Parts: sequence; C-alpha cells; structure tokens
Amino acid sequence: MIKTNMKEYKATYTSKAPFAYPHGKVTLHRRNADALTYYGTTYHIMSWHTAGWPHLETVQVWNPTNKRMFEIYSTDEGKTFTFDKVED
Repeated sequence: MIKTNMKEYKATYTSKAPFAYPHGKVTLHRRNADALTYYGTTYHIMSWHTAGWPHLETVQVWNPTNKRMFEIYSTDEGKTFTFDKVED
C-alpha cells in the first residue's frame, strides 16, 4: 500500500455503533496550523461499507452546513478517516 501526504482526521461519534442503522453522526477532528488546538466538523453518516483485508471502511457522509455529500475512508476501523482513498 502506498500512502501519500493525506490529511488524517480523528473521529468521534454520537452513537456507540455508528455503522448500525440509524447511522448517527461523526465529528472529524484535525489539528490547527498551530498544532495546539483541534477543530472539527460534524457529518451525518448516510452509509457504511467494510470491504477487503486489511479492512477498508468506506463511509458516505453528508455535511449539513454546505449540503454536500462526501466519501471518507478508514483503514483502522473508523478511528481515523481521510478524504483520499488509499491506492494499492
């Protein structure tokens, strides 16, 4: 697996099982440029798909602020996400 310089976001959830229906919400946190503080954006989880080995979580999320749908990806069972898919 080749990893590029992807921004990685730490995830927190409003539900203990975010992949179960109804999906709930996920907040993605990233450090500010000063590296001292975190900021986050909350997304509504629309669908959650796990595939392959090692696991690749593909999660479709909706941002209610700008009303856009995104796909986010995780290789550590949803602890962190990136907006870029990891290529083999």
